[in-house]
Parts: sequence; structure tokens; C-alpha cells
Amino acid sequence: MQKGEPRYRRIQRDLEDRLSQGLYPVGSLLPTEADLGFEFKASRFTVREALRKLTELGYVSRTQGRGTEVVSSNPRRSYLQSIQTLEELFQVALETWFVVHGTKRIVLDDELAKSVGGKAGEEWFCITGVRWTEPGGRSIAMIESYIPPRFEDQIDTLEQHRGAFFNLLEKHCGEPIEQVVQEIRSLAMPLRISRQLGLRPDALALQLLRRYITKDGVIIASFNWHPADEFVYKMTIDSNREAANK
Repeated sequence: MQKGEPRYRRIQRDLEDRLSQGLYPVGSLLPTEADLGFEFKASRFTVREALRKLTELGYVSRTQGRGTEVVSSNPRRSYLQSIQTLEELFQVALETWFVVHGTKRIVLDDELAKSVGGKAGEEWFCITGVRWTEPGGRSIAMIESYIPPRFEDQIDTLEQHRGAFFNLLEKHCGEPIEQVVQEIRSLAMPLRISRQLGLRPDALALQLLRRYITKDGVIIASFNWHPADEFVYKMTIDSNREAANK
């Protein structure tokens, strides 16, 4: 294991090698989390993180009650996000690499105010940057984060922050995030962003807009511009028909 490397990374790499060699054929199930934990002398949480990364890479699919099924031994190298909780969003920020390109003040017009949850005429801060899989790796997205003026004293800290912006702002304001509103759109990639990501001028984008909301309002809103042909967003919707019919 490389010095400083998370333990789950070693498990992930070992399983990737086995999958590439066909030791776990497509359609078969991987060993259970408990069995893998015993083999690698790792906690269930560590094993689960390794399996989550394999899911994001397209090697396996996880279904509650069935287990972890092998779906490919040589998946297409798209970036898959499967996020259902704030904790998973926080983990994505820690596992990837965000490079800040700049910060500026933006006066919200009507359209932008509606998107970020502010009021037209307000002056917000916008921090832009690129998220990478790792230093020297693949670019995942161009991100534009809009922060309300009440957090002006946190802007310098955010520019140096290693983790999720929403987590730092949540701690600073002392109010828990009650809701994350997400909007997904398929759009033409703006030329300025295509250049930043090294894409063709006619590239398409999958834009994810997320607003993080406490009882006092939006603490941050971020536009995430992903290359449409390299990004997969997966959601699991549980059936709750019994509750709806009561």
C-alpha cells in the first residue's frame, strides 16, 4: 500500500485486478462485505467505500437484498456519481481534487437570483474551479459556487478548504442543512468551460445545480458542469406506496 493511501484504495485496486482478469465473471456476485472484510482485515465501512468506488467506475452494481453484481470487467471510463446522502457528497469532495481558479463578486440578475435562491440586486461571491479525479488525473467538472454575502469572512478560508464547501459553511453558521434541492439539465457546454476542461467547442454538458438550504435560507448554490458523454448520475428511488396510500 502506498504511503498515506486510504486502506479502501488497496482493496479497490485488488478487486479491480481480479475483475479485469475475469476471476469474478460478469453476472456473478462478489463476496459479501463481511467476507471481504475478513479477507482484507478491514472494517465493513472500509470495504463499503471500496465497493462504492467500483460502482462509480462501472465494474459492479449494488442492489439491496441481492448483493454486489459484476456488470463489466472492462468498463467505459466514464465518471459515475451515485449520491443519496450529504455524507456521500462530503466523501466525494474528500476523494477528488478541487483546484480554485478564481473568486469574484457577482450582482445577481433576475435569472441568476432565481437559480441560486437569492434576490435580484444582491451581491454574492462566486468561486470557480475544476474538480479532478486526483492531481494529474481526469477533469470531472467545472464548478461555479455562489455564496451569500453573509459569509464574506469565510471566502479566504473556502479558497484553501480541502473538503466540501457546504460542510464548512454549515459549521460556520451553526444551523444544519435541512434540504438539498438539485436540478439536472442537458445543455450546450459554454465555450469558456469547454476550454477549461479541454473539450471540443460543440461539447454537450450535464449541468447539476445544487442549493444547500438551512432554516435561514441558502448557504451555497453550485453549478456543476460535467461533460455529458463522460458522466453518469445514478439515483435509487425506493418505493413507499404503502405510506402514500394511507
